[in-house]
Amino acid sequence: MTFYPFSIEFAVRKSLMFIFIMLLACAHKAPPLSKDRLNPRLLKATALNARQLQISFSEEIDTLALFPDSMTITSSLDTLMVLHVYPSLSASEIVVATSPMSNVIYEIAGAVFDKAENRGTFAAKFQGTTSPDTISPWVAGYAEGRNTREFFLNFSEAMDTTTLMFSVVPKRQLIPSWDNYRHVRFAPESGSESLGFDTTYYMYLKTARDISGNRAQSVITSITPDSIYRPIRLKCKALLDEDPVAEGMAILKRELPIGVAFVKNGEFEFEVRDSLYFDVLVITSDHNGSAQVMVGGENIVELQQGKVDIDRIID
Repeated sequence: MTFYPFSIEFAVRKSLMFIFIMLLACAHKAPPLSKDRLNPRLLKATALNARQLQISFSEEIDTLALFPDSMTITSSLDTLMVLHVYPSLSASEIVVATSPMSNVIYEIAGAVFDKAENRGTFAAKFQGTTSPDTISPWVAGYAEGRNTREFFLNFSEAMDTTTLMFSVVPKRQLIPSWDNYRHVRFAPESGSESLGFDTTYYMYLKTARDISGNRAQSVITSITPDSIYRPIRLKCKALLDEDPVAEGMAILKRELPIGVAFVKNGEFEFEVRDSLYFDVLVITSDHNGSAQVMVGGENIVELQQGKVDIDRIID
């Protein structure tokens, strides 16, 4: 068999080129990803007040895997009840809501998981405190908008679930159901109290207090099960002696109340479904006023001396 020099040279060059390409590919190949196998470690436990303990860890914690029965808090005098465990401002910190502490040394022990599902057990001592919690809670999240069939509220910290007071307009009898001490959902008391598809419902949170008795600020939110709802904005003004009303409540009516809103700096608005006339009542601590309003109108409500109980109107 005869081999020509050109053929041999071509084969050699081809082999060298293949080897070069393979070396180049290997040189640029990234190193294999390494799995996180380190367990989360407790760094510090600090009592924020008589009802809250903050725990800091060495890495981010899987907050969905936090449960009150995954930790215990004991002292020589008592055992604290762990009411709720939830994320703090940092992903590597959690807050533990407890029964009232004493001014003694406590030991906390338990387990947590990091984002890679590594389980870390911990035990540490901390100084208890009887200093009261004086920070008011707030509503950190709530249901709103179209294509929404259920109200819910999410609070910034553990709440006293017995203090919740609210109204729904148009009137519906809803039952609060607490998933935990921070998240509450509202279900119809019966089938006849279900939310109608073609209606916008307003929830007015009147009162809610945390486990230390601090009151949350009132909130109004609105939802509708309608998925194609396109709201029309009805904007109004409230005046007292020609000056804007600093704050108050406004109730939208068509025979019965159908909406509720806060008045701030003399202004308020509603989401409505048509441009016909509505009646509106504005209430402050010792003044009230009413007017007919419509989309695109001046919609000015003049207030006069006189008290009106808003609860008697919307409840």
